[in-house]
Amino acid sequence: MKAPKTPKHKVDDALTAIVDEVLVIDLAKAAVTVCLASIVEDGGLPELQIVQMTDELADDFREVCENKLGTTRKDREAGDLRLRPYSAGSKPDRNEIEFLDIAGYPHIKEQLQPLGSMADLKTFQMDKEFVTGLRFYVITIGVLNGSPLYCFRAYSPKKELARSTKFAAMLAKGQFDKVREPMFLFDQHLDALAYGDRILVFNQDQFQKIFRFFELVVKTADQTLRAIKQVIPIVNFSDFEQACKGHLQKLTKLRNISHRPYLKKITISNLKKIIKQYDLGIETRKVDGKEMLVFDPKDRWAILKLLDDDYLESALTEQQYEVTGKRPHA
Repeated sequence: MKAPKTPKHKVDDALTAIVDEVLVIDLAKAAVTVCLASIVEDGGLPELQIVQMTDELADDFREVCENKLGTTRKDREAGDLRLRPYSAGSKPDRNEIEFLDIAGYPHIKEQLQPLGSMADLKTFQMDKEFVTGLRFYVITIGVLNGSPLYCFRAYSPKKELARSTKFAAMLAKGQFDKVREPMFLFDQHLDALAYGDRILVFNQDQFQKIFRFFELVVKTADQTLRAIKQVIPIVNFSDFEQACKGHLQKLTKLRNISHRPYLKKITISNLKKIIKQYDLGIETRKVDGKEMLVFDPKDRWAILKLLDDDYLESALTEQQYEVTGKRPHA
């Protein structure tokens, strides 16, 4: 492997070392295990079951992982690979991989724990309830003298042919016959890879579904709203709260805001400057001598976009923009 070019943006040395370690792993003779993951109970942790498979099928799953690492390795060698901290709602480019430290996400750590004791997992037996709740599968690559690789891919019961509105036929001895046994469809893609205490994210949307980020957002909605209320003065906060609670995307944006490092430094004076500069039309009002924002039910996104710093002015064009998929520039 060629020496990788130094990235043009700041990434900690420990992460770079982990990525390089993953990319040189030889998967050719590594043991391969595949687990299906199902949400059997609403709000419960995913249940993992091991798939019994032939060596030929194991080779196919190994090849999926080899191909992904191979493509990533080529980007790394060419200096095209960019590593960025995970940021919910960002829109990574094709050559960008987001990363996160598992220790900072207890709900992910909790879902990964069963993989540490494969011997205790049940064997997949085509249980109807389990199949109905299928959410993702994990390809585990055993690495000699190192941590295993856990490769994740989202999965849906719709990929089981028996549940499709279509029916399958197979040609055998010159004659088509109906496929009677249930068939599961797997593809050549991976959504995330866990190695050691890090996760590399290839597909943010699917990664968030696998690890149930949206369920977490709903679960912590009250906590998030309380954090916002303590810092941001809004006259009719109860109306703002109700508008957010019934909308998953708004709650996701609120959770992003509650984790912004600048949140506690925001002042009503700062907010008024942005409102005026970008002509946002958000009203302010004095209540008992304290100036506050006024939530307008007709424009339910206005305050959220303001608090998430969704506006910028281009130094190149001198035009003003509303930003989507924003993340800090490293």
